[in-house]
Amino acid sequence: MSSKKKTARRPLHKVILAITILVLLIALAILTYNLTFWLRSRRIMNTYGPGGSKAPVVESITMSDYRPGHAITFFGNDGDTIFVEQTRTVSFFSGGVARIEIADSDWFDYDPNLVESANITFSPIMLSAGGEKTELPPISLTIETPESPVIVVSPAEDYMTVNTSIYPLEIKVVPGSSVLLNGEDVSTEVDRSGSLSVMVNVEPKGDNAVSLLVQTPYHKQARKDIVIYRPQMEIPLELAYDTPARTTLSEQKIKGKTLPGARIVVDTSYVYDSIIVDNETGEFSFIAQFSTIGNNTVRFRARMDGKEDSVISFNMYYLPSIAEYSSKAWRMDYVQLKSMYEAWKGRIFLCEGKAVGSFVEGTDQFIIMDVSTSGEPQLIILENESSLASVRVGDMYKAYADVNGRMFYNNQYIPMLVARYMDAAE
Repeated sequence: MSSKKKTARRPLHKVILAITILVLLIALAILTYNLTFWLRSRRIMNTYGPGGSKAPVVESITMSDYRPGHAITFFGNDGDTIFVEQTRTVSFFSGGVARIEIADSDWFDYDPNLVESANITFSPIMLSAGGEKTELPPISLTIETPESPVIVVSPAEDYMTVNTSIYPLEIKVVPGSSVLLNGEDVSTEVDRSGSLSVMVNVEPKGDNAVSLLVQTPYHKQARKDIVIYRPQMEIPLELAYDTPARTTLSEQKIKGKTLPGARIVVDTSYVYDSIIVDNETGEFSFIAQFSTIGNNTVRFRARMDGKEDSVISFNMYYLPSIAEYSSKAWRMDYVQLKSMYEAWKGRIFLCEGKAVGSFVEGTDQFIIMDVSTSGEPQLIILENESSLASVRVGDMYKAYADVNGRMFYNNQYIPMLVARYMDAAE
């Protein structure tokens, strides 16, 4: 009897042993999987997390349509892809980097006027060229509620003085924005690119307030206030609104309007007998003359018996065409220029040489050029008023410039000229 019991227990023992081994193998597999997953997660965190060698770089930006946003630069292998699920944004790696730009408004799906900011957390996903999916460490941002973008193109300043009864106001907004101008809805006049151009009436009463309210979807409302000043005058006097600020002509027709019966007197240089006044409408014109390259003052007045003169004075920038301007250029005579800079003020020179430095004062850009053809440096300073936005130190340039004096630089006085036309030397 006992022999039969021992025989029956042996298969049961083997079953229990097999189950135990199977459980241990499953536990080991789970442990191995978890360990592998943990090691991989740790590697990803150490590589792409804060302080990692490939940690993403986040920066605040302004989008191409002027909306505020954030750019995130990722580092990886060419051919891989980065994906942000929340905003459905995709970018491909090229040169080892992928850049994603996300407008701040993309994180808001409710009225942004009700909140000051939002705390955002998202986990970018990296897809390898072979199809491997890697969830990168989460990125947390505090997004300030964005304000509706509004760029005032004209006027360039928040306060300006004009001598016209109307002024062309130009702004840029995000397409689809609503715009109120002094309380009037002008949204339908915004074109597909987001540009708005309207004529604003300017009364001769001093300050004329212009108020803009812009509301872009998922942005806070933005307000922009501008003051356009037009002086009070006893005799109404105004310029034509399309009077240019620049001219390539040495003689420019100036038009405007005054009170019928008033006389027009021009105080600055003009063509004799060119003043014409229509006594019925008050419209007038005359031909102003310019002798100085750059800004020239144009000043005229309206006169009428028993009333105070009304005066308008403004600057007209005169720059001849490059053909005309360069035809008057002298060859560089550096030795004489250093001593004759005062007597030669306004004289045009051809300046050719290497840019050896540059600096900016306010909005003015200055370029130091070496015009020497021998080993001894011959430095001049060019105030850059050309269309050339910037120069690269060490490169050769050619400029047509007129003498404007001298400037103290690097412990010495250096001739200074104003570069009206400038480009890279061939």
